Amino acid sequence: MTWPAGVDVRTIEPRDHHAVLALNEAHVELLAPLDEPRLRDLVAWAHRALVVELDGEVVGFVLTYAAGAAYDGENFAWFADWATGRHTGFAYLDRVVLDARTRRRGIATALYDELEAGCGQPVMCLEVNVEPPNEPSLAFHAGRGYAEVGRRGSGGHVVSLMTKVLAEGQPGR
Repeated sequence: MTWPAGVDVRTIEPRDHHAVLALNEAHVELLAPLDEPRLRDLVAWAHRALVVELDGEVVGFVLTYAAGAAYDGENFAWFADWATGRHTGFAYLDRVVLDARTRRRGIATALYDELEAGCGQPVMCLEVNVEPPNEPSLAFHAGRGYAEVGRRGSGGHVVSLMTKVLAEGQPGR
């Protein structure tokens, strides 16, 4: 994978927890609250737990979970039920946060290229807020070929549940 200049992507380490928690808090209206004990659990259950550094500073993070993970998220459980009989497996992109300084630099595109290529599953699943709306994220994911397969409402939020088939030969959605 070729990353834009100054970008490094690596596994989340304990030294990154403060930066990850700060990024999550800065975007909590589009995510769920997160504290140190929960972050440790999420990282332990994750298929991929990555930080994105720009010129040595953590400016983003991502957490993904493979089908069958111990992760207890409601949307992850929804996708597990949804995938039954449709696909042999899936990867769930739970959280992806990139600081505004990363915009229009190709970092999100490179990150998604990496996640999709390395997920090891035929389908990538995720959700994007529609209430409150996250229009840039909806447009980004639609442009990458993600399609809505359902909606869920919880805690004052409504999300679009989206998937992208990554491997050919899988049964239809």
